[in-house]
Amino acid sequence: MLKSDEFQRWIEASHAMFEIFEGRYDVYPLAVRWAKEWLNLKKFNVSKEDTEIVNHLIDSFNYDAYRNYKDKIEKNGNKWANIVKRADQQFKTLKNLKSGNWGNIGFGVAPFLFSWNFQRFKEYVKKKRNFDLQNYAEKLGKILEYRIKLLKEFSHKRLTHEEVAEEKVKKIFDDINSELRKIGIGNNEPVGTIKLLHVFSPYYFPLIDNKIASVIGLSSLTSDSYVEWMKVVRRWLQRYYDLNENLEQKFHFSILKLMDQGLYIMSSVKLRARVENLGLKVN
Repeated sequence: MLKSDEFQRWIEASHAMFEIFEGRYDVYPLAVRWAKEWLNLKKFNVSKEDTEIVNHLIDSFNYDAYRNYKDKIEKNGNKWANIVKRADQQFKTLKNLKSGNWGNIGFGVAPFLFSWNFQRFKEYVKKKRNFDLQNYAEKLGKILEYRIKLLKEFSHKRLTHEEVAEEKVKKIFDDINSELRKIGIGNNEPVGTIKLLHVFSPYYFPLIDNKIASVIGLSSLTSDSYVEWMKVVRRWLQRYYDLNENLEQKFHFSILKLMDQGLYIMSSVKLRARVENLGLKVN
């Protein structure tokens, strides 16, 4: 267990590294801001600067960082190139996110969801020849609009301040997962579900992916196991209660997001891309 000063240094160091390697074109802050606006006004405003950030992300997205050389399809150069081409074509359709007011929040969270859950969207492109990201965003917006009341209720909660609302959490988790399964490729979508819940309630729903889940002893990500994860995170962060809000104010992120940055830096699949960014290579 980390001492308080060690926890603070871990958060600060992880955040600094995250900003160096991921922060430049990260659309997470936009997704959180737009989600908050939409919950309050049922619309969100996209500025010209926002569109530039989204477009930079799309133009600079490193698909090769997610290539799995153990996969029989992806290890084939031509097949991988085709996957990248089709994925990039779909991602570029989000350049249609022009400045102004938008009512469908699906388009506000789609750039974040696609870029931070590309391991999953990669499978959509591989297995669903007619996958259409615009259509996906449109349907996603309707799914979220139907659940706006409950999403808004969660957005006012802080995990470190109150007990986990187990039954309500399980309900919305299973509900959104079921809907994502319908508009995806027919598989459960726990990681996508969790990312969406977090964007709308960044102080209540902690992020987690399959790799972290396996390390902490969760065999799979279900509504039940996610509730257990929330309890674990709550207990852990309460040990550093006096530090949490100061760190949030310093970095302008929830402690749940800052914690996730630390876990991400420790376990990311993008090592190859990061080493290349450092300029370390054999000529």
